[in-house]
Amino acid sequence: MGRSNAGITVRELAKLAGVSRQTVSDALRGTGRVADATRKRIRELAEASGYASDPLISAGLAQMRRKGSQRIKAVLGYVETGSTPDLTEKHESYRRLYEGAKERAESQGYRLARFSIADQKISHKGLESILLARSIRGVVILYVEDWGTDPVSVPLDFNQFAAVTIGARLRTPALHFALADEFANTQLCIQHLTDLGYRRIGLALPSPLDRLIENRISFAYNGWQQSKPARERLPVFDNQVIQFEDTAKAYRNWIDRWKPDAIMTFPQGRLNRHLGLRFPEQAGFAHLDCNPSNSGIAGIDQNHEATGAAAVDIVARHLALGEIGPPATAHGTLIEGRWVAGATVEDQS
Repeated sequence: MGRSNAGITVRELAKLAGVSRQTVSDALRGTGRVADATRKRIRELAEASGYASDPLISAGLAQMRRKGSQRIKAVLGYVETGSTPDLTEKHESYRRLYEGAKERAESQGYRLARFSIADQKISHKGLESILLARSIRGVVILYVEDWGTDPVSVPLDFNQFAAVTIGARLRTPALHFALADEFANTQLCIQHLTDLGYRRIGLALPSPLDRLIENRISFAYNGWQQSKPARERLPVFDNQVIQFEDTAKAYRNWIDRWKPDAIMTFPQGRLNRHLGLRFPEQAGFAHLDCNPSNSGIAGIDQNHEATGAAAVDIVARHLALGEIGPPATAHGTLIEGRWVAGATVEDQS
């Protein structure tokens, strides 16, 4: 915090406020070490005095945090929602999101502490108390809904935090977000399949997942289908498994009725094995969320590590600016994936 454009310094601002320079610095950066009333008073005084931090000095401090890898400056929270504890360890995509966030946080001098609202040892109100007690004011929210239920509630007073969501957007309150660009990823997958010569490309997608990501996959798919004659359009198959045998039968009927020459989908290996489907002999197969464990399967790698890193960048930026609480206007970062070649597709020429 150096001399501002208007000439007032942190030292002068501290004298005006009747507090120490460290208190002013903490209040302006939103570290959580200053009482809310004091923080608000200092910021109002700073604004009235025309104080503005020197961006070059702020950038230099950020660089010092990155270089000083042995000096962890503060802790950021990483909160998993949903009713399943420890999602990060149970799902590869979520693990990659966390690893990307953790690596970026550490590169900026932060440590990332992971919490789950499904952890029975942490009550809903207890989570907020834990975060505040540890001076955690920056939080990355892994926002997932339990399929078939109402949207999860996040037990935090977001007025106390600089927060960003990954996985999906939180609308109440509207927070900043970093997400995979599912719309562009679906278009990319379709482009590669059509380049290989596939024409009757089908989409099998759980409807709750599509709703969670605001229908971006089905919108991209249906938009592509509008360019095709009506007789060549295929309905989306909802592969949400409620009763496995019923879903498998419906999947078989969908394949027999519409005869897709390639299928795009999210995880449904059990259905494919149950029906004895062979790829690429019977049809091409493309996974819309390829992970390293899906070796040999063609599709889209969503680049989850980059999404996790982008979320930390957003939180760190708002902490540096002292911006705590839901934003007046939420903004987001969309991360494009990449095509992964695999043995489940082949050239149709």
